[in-house]
Amino acid sequence: MSKKIFAHRGIPTLAPENTMPAFNAVVANGLKWIETDLSITKDEDVFIIHDDKLDRTTDQTGSIETVDTETVGSADAGSWYDAKFKGEKIPTLSQLINFLNKNKINANIELKGVVGDDADYLADKLVLKFSKALEKLDPEIDLIISSFNPIMLAKMYKLNPELKYAVLFEHTAIQDDWNLIMQASHAKIIHPDDTDLTKEKIDMIKKYNYQINVWTVDNKERAKQLLDWGVDGIFTNKADQMKDLV
Repeated sequence: MSKKIFAHRGIPTLAPENTMPAFNAVVANGLKWIETDLSITKDEDVFIIHDDKLDRTTDQTGSIETVDTETVGSADAGSWYDAKFKGEKIPTLSQLINFLNKNKINANIELKGVVGDDADYLADKLVLKFSKALEKLDPEIDLIISSFNPIMLAKMYKLNPELKYAVLFEHTAIQDDWNLIMQASHAKIIHPDDTDLTKEKIDMIKKYNYQINVWTVDNKERAKQLLDWGVDGIFTNKADQMKDLV
């Protein structure tokens, strides 16, 4: 199995994260995998954004599940990064699918945990809309569905049991019950945090025949070490600088 370099939110060292320029930088650098994130608005449209709130990466404010599509769709997602990206928009789910199909790019898509009063309802809508959108995805494109939240993965699995699932873990979370969480999430892939990750932990995880992709690794020597230790992939903000490792 070939090792993977995942371009984390595109290449955010070259363009604002989770925007079309950041994704196009992946194509321009000849990379094969992106990592990105799905969230849902209060009126049930799905957008590509990492944070629960709009504040850090746009000129709008508020939690995404409390604002409407018009607010998210009109947000400037580029000016915070550099004036030359002024007016860049938060991509929609359909834009993402079109991008993947057009460029034959594989994707790790993270389902963000939904919060707020209507969390369970909106979570169901998010996975339903995602599942419907995947009907338009080129079947040749490799896809991994990941989340920190096992409930999100369980909801998606009910609709698409044939897909590949991965659980994200903070470094403190690979404790006694990590394997139960993996099994309950129908996951065959584990995404551990790079912090305090040792060869012993990797060997322990490998004993259960899980694939391992590590986040977020921006030091090239560390990335090489992890790949030498047997991990299957690396999530990095500097994918353009890591591509020669695989």
